[in-house]
Amino acid sequence: MRSVLFGHEPEQVTRARSWCRRTSGVPYDRLYPVLLALSELYTNALTHTASGLPGGRVRIDLTVLADGIRLAVTDQGPRPGKPATHPTLPESDPLEEHGRGLVLVDRLSRDWGWHGVPGLPTTVWALFDRSPSFGR
Repeated sequence: MRSVLFGHEPEQVTRARSWCRRTSGVPYDRLYPVLLALSELYTNALTHTASGLPGGRVRIDLTVLADGIRLAVTDQGPRPGKPATHPTLPESDPLEEHGRGLVLVDRLSRDWGWHGVPGLPTTVWALFDRSPSFGR
């Protein structure tokens, strides 16, 4: 497993994707779903948690397995004064501009989930196949 911390600025998402490409050693055509999921999970952390505040951090863990890739994104917990929440698949209108990130992760990955204690940092993880045909 390889881990790295990135900052709260939105442009850090691009740096995180580059790090993932370099670190994984997996061909781009097989890594693209992982990179898309990384963008979605990182953006969710910046949008919904303390990770998006000045000085905030997002930790990324990447594990290349014999038959897959495990991606985990850890935030810094809820923003001050905001209630603790946990990641759930939304029942949103497909025409809405926001709210489809976890749906994409769900469709692209073999499996996904989260762990953490409400009010503390949350880790959202996703497991991807290493074959050209991603998803379930």
